[in-house]
Amino acid sequence: MRLQNQPRVAIAGGGPGGLSLARLLKDQGFQHVTVFEAEPRVGGKSWTFYSGGAVVEMGTCYTTLSHKIVKRWMKRFKMKLRRNGEMKFDGREFMDYVRQGAGPPFGVQALRYFWGGWRLRRRLARTNPPQSAIDEAAMSTLDWLRARRLPKIELFLHRILTLQGYGFLDETAAIQAHRWCDIPLFLSGALNQLHMPEDGWYELWRRLAEDLDVRVDTPVTRVERDQEGVWVETPKGRERFDQIVCAMPLDEFAALGEANAAEARVNAAVAWQGYTTSLIAADNWFTEWHVEAYSDTARPGAPLGKLLGARRETIEPELGGRIYVIGQLSRGLTPEELRDIALSDLERVGVNVTNFIMQKSWKYFAQYDRKAVAQGLLNVMRRMQGEQRTWYTGATFSHEAVSNIVNFNAQLSKDMRNALLPPESAA
Repeated sequence: MRLQNQPRVAIAGGGPGGLSLARLLKDQGFQHVTVFEAEPRVGGKSWTFYSGGAVVEMGTCYTTLSHKIVKRWMKRFKMKLRRNGEMKFDGREFMDYVRQGAGPPFGVQALRYFWGGWRLRRRLARTNPPQSAIDEAAMSTLDWLRARRLPKIELFLHRILTLQGYGFLDETAAIQAHRWCDIPLFLSGALNQLHMPEDGWYELWRRLAEDLDVRVDTPVTRVERDQEGVWVETPKGRERFDQIVCAMPLDEFAALGEANAAEARVNAAVAWQGYTTSLIAADNWFTEWHVEAYSDTARPGAPLGKLLGARRETIEPELGGRIYVIGQLSRGLTPEELRDIALSDLERVGVNVTNFIMQKSWKYFAQYDRKAVAQGLLNVMRRMQGEQRTWYTGATFSHEAVSNIVNFNAQLSKDMRNALLPPESAA
């Protein structure tokens, strides 16, 4: 029996954004939340490859100190975490690469970076942010760092921004760098607090979905919104809801119906990048450390498609021996082109590939146009929440990382509770 005044909420997308919001809405007292997922499995970019004893992440990778909510869920499900191993950058310790930057010690520059980022986010959080803060948010990350004389942080961000797939420093808006590269992330690296779930990220989302109304293999094909509610159409039928949440790329959601003015403006200001991970078996590569990365592919102006780095996994004889996951920035490149570039780069560094097992290409990192940020894009994105019975989450509105998305959803679920639930229904 439907509780009085309880809205029916549809969520389009069953990746980390949609599933975590569904869980958090249920915790806030929502009783009627339905998640629609086009694929036959949940998890989106949390895509885990299983083979024999191998559990390999092709998408979402590690947890940091920012993953408090996620780690709480993992603890509830009795999921164990394993610590990531050592990382080398150009064959040496990563921090040795960072320390070659000029200026004060890294710790001093990090404090300046954190202070500047905290002030920027605080000013942007005002109801009417000053234009000076908006202009600062729209600066390129490179210009922001150089204006504050932070050359060691510039080198640090080669690894934790660009090589993670979040754009080159001269292209990515400063606000997007600060959303991801915060104090918990820096501390996670410094204290070696990067972990991966032993059972795989997919297993977390599968378990989280078990007591939710999640409909896999059910793509939303059309959305119609009016003053009375929202019609959601799938190949299995047509259903009425009171509210809808976009937990998929906004351009794909807007194409399901008539995009409103705010959606059109945001779509025009977002350029989706690309990231590709490939699973290979190889000889003659690193075996004593966990991750190897390369600076020449992280510097502004580097060609797309070049080998960013690799993560060493386990040994699977049936797959060809020792297996690795490699990453490439892949916007505009075909799978065949990416494979050829990867094999050429691997040959150049002396790696013998015994098996090219699989490749996953992702629509990745919604990079904001910096002119649009200067013209008030962030305010548009904040104020459109709840308009036309529609709410928004996921990489477009938060960041690509699971920690950012879940933390964003923790606040969004509270906002939805305050807007939609009577006080007696809230948790």
